Amino acid sequence: MLESEVAQFIEGQVMILVATRDDTHRPMIGRGSGARHDRGTGLVHVLVSRSQWPRAAAEARPGRPVSTTFVQADNYRSCQIKGIIAACGPADEAATAWGQHYVRAQLALMTSLGVTRLQLSSTLSDQDLFHISFRPTDVFDQTPGPGAGRRLGDLSLARDPA
Repeated sequence: MLESEVAQFIEGQVMILVATRDDTHRPMIGRGSGARHDRGTGLVHVLVSRSQWPRAAAEARPGRPVSTTFVQADNYRSCQIKGIIAACGPADEAATAWGQHYVRAQLALMTSLGVTRLQLSSTLSDQDLFHISFRPTDVFDQTPGPGAGRRLGDLSLARDPA
């Protein structure tokens, strides 16, 4: 189960990377289109555009590992959550709506930081969303600095060291 602070962090305005792997352990990476933590089951849910990231979605299968990285664009505070995929498949209507909301909010944030929609069009999409649910096994602080890579044993996100 993720600590509340980590759950709030990954559900906020963060950039999301999702990595799966093929049978030869070659990584398949995609950009996420939203994330949530189910406090009842402990599962993390992420969305990926199958049309934009077909290999990452295709290699997402129950029982396989997944790695997700969440980054705040304005300060690079970040964490990585690794886990085992519990379920996956096409996003339902509710998940699609949540993904569309995430993409709109992320586009607004990134354009306010000077990134153009054209630059984002090749990495961020709310089309053909694929839902990956996984059980977290490890959480790491990935914020640049001396604590980067530190395992968060209690599955909580460290506060800014400042």
